[in-house]
Amino acid sequence: MRILVVLALLCGVAVARPGGGHSFHSSSHSSSHSYSHSYSGGSHYSSGHSTGDPGATLAILLVFVVIVILIAVIQSAARSHAPITSGRVSPLAAVPQVRRDLYNLRADDPDFSRPVFEDFAYRLYADARRHGGAGLARYFAPGAREKLTERADQVVIGAMRIVGSRVVAGENQLVVHYEANLASGRQTRYVVERWYFYRAHGVKTKPPKTQAWPCPSCGAPWDGADPQKCAHCGEVIAPGRLDWAVSDMAIESVENVGATLTGTVEEVGTDYPTVSAPDARSQAMALNADDAAVTWPALQGRVAMVYQRLDAAWNKSDLADVRGLVTRSLQDYLRYWLDEYRRQGLANHLEDARIDRIDLAKIERDRWFDAVTVRVFATGHDYTLQGDKVVGGSKTRARAYSEYWTFLRSSARRGPIVTEPRCTNCGAPLQISDAGACEHCGAELENGSFDWVLSKIEQDEVYAG
Repeated sequence: MRILVVLALLCGVAVARPGGGHSFHSSSHSSSHSYSHSYSGGSHYSSGHSTGDPGATLAILLVFVVIVILIAVIQSAARSHAPITSGRVSPLAAVPQVRRDLYNLRADDPDFSRPVFEDFAYRLYADARRHGGAGLARYFAPGAREKLTERADQVVIGAMRIVGSRVVAGENQLVVHYEANLASGRQTRYVVERWYFYRAHGVKTKPPKTQAWPCPSCGAPWDGADPQKCAHCGEVIAPGRLDWAVSDMAIESVENVGATLTGTVEEVGTDYPTVSAPDARSQAMALNADDAAVTWPALQGRVAMVYQRLDAAWNKSDLADVRGLVTRSLQDYLRYWLDEYRRQGLANHLEDARIDRIDLAKIERDRWFDAVTVRVFATGHDYTLQGDKVVGGSKTRARAYSEYWTFLRSSARRGPIVTEPRCTNCGAPLQISDAGACEHCGAELENGSFDWVLSKIEQDEVYAG
């Protein structure tokens, strides 16, 4: 649900920075942010009338204020009371209040990992929207895949988060909120939707896999000959029996937007207070107790090094400098925007970039990963060129911004945090193959097995902890 403001709300275009500066287009505003993009949108209008009676005008104003307040209250309630479906219940049906702490799910599956599930949900959404779910039948309940009518050549997920968790007889359930841009040809659509996932009781989270869609039974690569029967082990994979599957999906809103990477708007959210988890400091102490090398100064050094390398990669329109430091999913996201700049004959730059402050926001630990989320406050001269002409941002006026960055590392890993661009395993200069491995020792660095890698960037005006 979105508040429909009586006054016209102009959604401007945004300037970019490394990884993008453009946030995904949202319905309420368009803001300029590093490492993600926005689309230009039109204006939102609603009709109204004027009257010469001051009393009538005041009454109308009061009614409008009351309506806006009521809608805001309803929105707040909706965010904290997410519906869950089992695949046999309408996703719009009323359900008891859901708990977002996932404690009940972890009682059934102690190895449940939010980072592992979120990576799965991210890739499934992107691949399903691109191809209409082709080859992914084992991840969709009957009838769910047929709802994938909103397809796209390019999918950019601007926000994704688990907003509900419930354990019911026979299965575990999760609901995931997505905000994304779906681009096809010259048309781009901003969508807000919820996908409802379910999985049978007793199924345990498996070790993270490097291949995209392995067989949920034997782990072998899926050959694609049969959409539901594995060619290696012969197992027929019923959705939800061995892995998470989608029971249903509900599109909350769709909006046509234009795709442009020029123009300038002001930052939104940089002055918001940092959203810090109540247990962030205690989790930091526990992490340090397990591995004395994980200190706040060492983590800050790693963040600063990744920031500098990412800035260099972006300014050169070449991700080679950041290989081994960010996950494959995030690289795919960044690569899309570099390609889009080239397609439009543009080049984006962030000069004199620096980190001003880093705040600790959250630490999550599970069977497979330790995840540290920090809020990065930074400044730089952010501008976009078309030839020699500045068509967005400014070469002379520095922009301050902030974002939430999440870093992952294998929970089994111990030892010093590397703050220089070299392999954590062998110490050689950082050179990564197309498979994501060190070209000197073969260690797979992009999955967090050896050191902290950047896995997710979230904008400060939508980050919810």
